Amino acid sequence: MLDFSFARLLPVALGLILLSFVLFYLWALLPRSGTAEWIHMSERPAFRFVGRYRLGLPDFLIALLLVVLWGAFSLWNLGSLESPQTFHRFEEEYVVIDLGAPTDIGEVRYFSGLNTGHYALYFSQDGSDWTRQGEMNQGFNDVFKWNRAEILDGRNMQFLRLRAETPGLYMGELAIYDVFGYRLNSAHFSLNWSMVARSSDSLFDEQTLIPDHVTFYHQFYFDEIYHARTAYEHVRLMDPYEISHPPLGKLIISMGIHLFGMTPFGWRFMGALSGALMIGIFFLLTKNMFGKRLVALCGTAMFAFNFMLFTQTRIATIDTYAALFILLMFWFMYRYISQDYDVPFYKTLPALFLTGLFFGLGGAAKWSSLFIAPALVLFWIMHQALKGRHYNRTRQRGKFAPYLLKTILVSIAFFVLIPGIIYYLSYLPYTLAANVGIFSRQGFDIIWQNQEFMFGYHADIVATHPFSSTWWQWVLNVRPILYYLNHFPTGTRAVIAAFGNPLIYWGGLLAIFAMPYAFIRRGDGRAFVIFAAYLLLLAPWFFITRLTFAYHYFPNTIFLALALAYVFDHLIRRGRGWYKTVILSFTILALALFVLFFPVLSGRPASFWLFENVLRWFPSWPL
Repeated sequence: MLDFSFARLLPVALGLILLSFVLFYLWALLPRSGTAEWIHMSERPAFRFVGRYRLGLPDFLIALLLVVLWGAFSLWNLGSLESPQTFHRFEEEYVVIDLGAPTDIGEVRYFSGLNTGHYALYFSQDGSDWTRQGEMNQGFNDVFKWNRAEILDGRNMQFLRLRAETPGLYMGELAIYDVFGYRLNSAHFSLNWSMVARSSDSLFDEQTLIPDHVTFYHQFYFDEIYHARTAYEHVRLMDPYEISHPPLGKLIISMGIHLFGMTPFGWRFMGALSGALMIGIFFLLTKNMFGKRLVALCGTAMFAFNFMLFTQTRIATIDTYAALFILLMFWFMYRYISQDYDVPFYKTLPALFLTGLFFGLGGAAKWSSLFIAPALVLFWIMHQALKGRHYNRTRQRGKFAPYLLKTILVSIAFFVLIPGIIYYLSYLPYTLAANVGIFSRQGFDIIWQNQEFMFGYHADIVATHPFSSTWWQWVLNVRPILYYLNHFPTGTRAVIAAFGNPLIYWGGLLAIFAMPYAFIRRGDGRAFVIFAAYLLLLAPWFFITRLTFAYHYFPNTIFLALALAYVFDHLIRRGRGWYKTVILSFTILALALFVLFFPVLSGRPASFWLFENVLRWFPSWPL
């Protein structure tokens, strides 16, 4: 039961703080007394995309420092660098394990590898008379996890016989415990395989890697059972298990597996690295848009401390890469549309090319990253219209048609041809696993069939999930998704949940609502692109009826933070020095909430009291 004085009082207090901030912002927008500001503020300037601000060497050094600091923080306690690496593939053979002496067997644990099915477990006192005493299941959600066998009676047994009743199962390691919970020393075991040619010592060769207490740190959790598993299969050039999304996201995950092995740290490394890169990129974007390092730093803090960035980039799923490429698409499109209208054509190409490049990479990682496409098209069209107006006003009308034709042609190449090539080539692991050429008819058929499957899967999926949510629940931050939950006998629990920092989610939403006023009253293109990107990225989810989750909102948090950065910049432009104190106080409060909720984001054990009476603000928060 929630304690009203804590869990219910905190959101009320935060709501009052946000209300005070909104009132303060509205007051700051009023004409200052004793000035003629009201005359200037009554004018409505023409709409324009504000020119971008120059990035200097100090900005890139700050961005690099932020990447290093956040990277070190994100990699902390990310996952074990050690995990069973050798696996035995069971076919028709079975193995008899002689424990060396009669033992009261209390538990059998095993680390599962690829494929699904179950093992039969037999016990014997003399090695002749066998009784089936247990079953070891290996379901799709049990792979690369430490699992426990279901044992009926293991008293006074010396021999175990293990047979895979489903051929093709991989097992990495076995651990046998007595009734007191002590692990038996495998050095005293002897193994007798039914088929000498299939014998192996891989079941007991990595006993030092067996954890005393299994947590997310040692194994898959949530959708890692799909994405990290498929990344491993790509490494081994096997047929992929998860085919409901394009391959690139899993290929990026596989880079960490190449570097650090099939370990929790390995399959999560690239996500954490991408999260750190997003911090540096976001700083450069905000400095590019607003020109003030204080605004860039505080805006970056809004993005860093929004909870979702930390949680989502430390789990080996593909949503991190979709968000990363959306951020890069938006940055380079902004650089393109904010160029001076008289810049030579060839100087417009790098930003446009990079936008298209990351558009292609995003589409090859996850289809939902393409939801940003309408915003990119809208910005492109508006830029051409404004540039045409400029050419007309400056009596250069004859130059515009050739420029526009060339721009259309290169845009087709950058946004259609190059993304198409990237997308097609991302399927190389599929064709390598099938041992066919990627440009062969068989390779084309494999790729086309996957497109048909993905479209049908996402169009027809019918499922339920206890932590699913809809788009309006993401916006209001009322339904997190629980990735991991573990209860400990010490009166503590470990939780990993994906949701938002209430200050940033709710404050950012209020800032988003302020953007239309800003671009209508002040003609500020920065406010327009922030609002349009947020809305158009969210809009497709209004019409999607399939199962959705809070992490689908992750890319939108980019624009919540940008909207807050815009408000910070506008306050500073009002000219009163103590406004900076308000901005810094807002940032510190965001950091304080991040620290308060850190146990929910990191999986660090904390007391039941903290979860129930401080952190669980709403009954719909499954913390």
